[in-house]
Amino acid sequence: EMQINVSGDIISNDDKWIYDWLEWDSTCPNDIKNALATKPENEKLTVLVNSGGGSVMAGQEIYSLLCGRSDVEIKVQSLAGSAASVIAMANHCEISPVAMIMIHNVSMSGASGDYHDMQKNAEILRQMNAALASAYVSKTGRSQEEILKLMDRETWLTANQALEMGFVDGIIRDEKPVFANNVSGMRLTDEIRQKVLNEKAQAEQNEKMKNDILKDLDLFGV
Repeated sequence: EMQINVSGDIISNDDKWIYDWLEWDSTCPNDIKNALATKPENEKLTVLVNSGGGSVMAGQEIYSLLCGRSDVEIKVQSLAGSAASVIAMANHCEISPVAMIMIHNVSMSGASGDYHDMQKNAEILRQMNAALASAYVSKTGRSQEEILKLMDRETWLTANQALEMGFVDGIIRDEKPVFANNVSGMRLTDEIRQKVLNEKAQAEQNEKMKNDILKDLDLFGV
């Protein structure tokens, strides 16, 4: 049986290298694609979820990759929050007795513009909420109206509540929990991203300068 951890922030493929460089836990769609591509044909892929969420679109893509596959099972070990909770809805899912699921409304950062833009952004957020709600509706069989109300008030579900409401298919027994990252939002801010880019560029410049010096020394036979 092959396993993959959905841990840390749920992020885009483009941001993966930054998280790796910072040695932060993260999961992007390509991580899941690669796991599915390298999985032996007759083996099952177990997806272990320990994440407070992150990018909505990355979560949607991962959901779509896992949804409906007979060779995938999902286990929530500590927390499936926000975008990670959408991923947990993609297939047969079991939850640790000490784990939780959290669902809430989609939020937008970095928005700017006049009141027309803000009205448009509000409509986009409502549509995104509806899109994510469809994953919960499909899993639980509950109405979209009920799900949207749960999202609107940011709902935290214990393992027993998640099972009772249909968000999971069973409770894991005799497994040790793995603790999740916090749910204060994604750690990779624009400021940190730019700092990494600057430091990477500086490191590359320093490496070039070192190589140039070594070449000069070679020319002079030093």
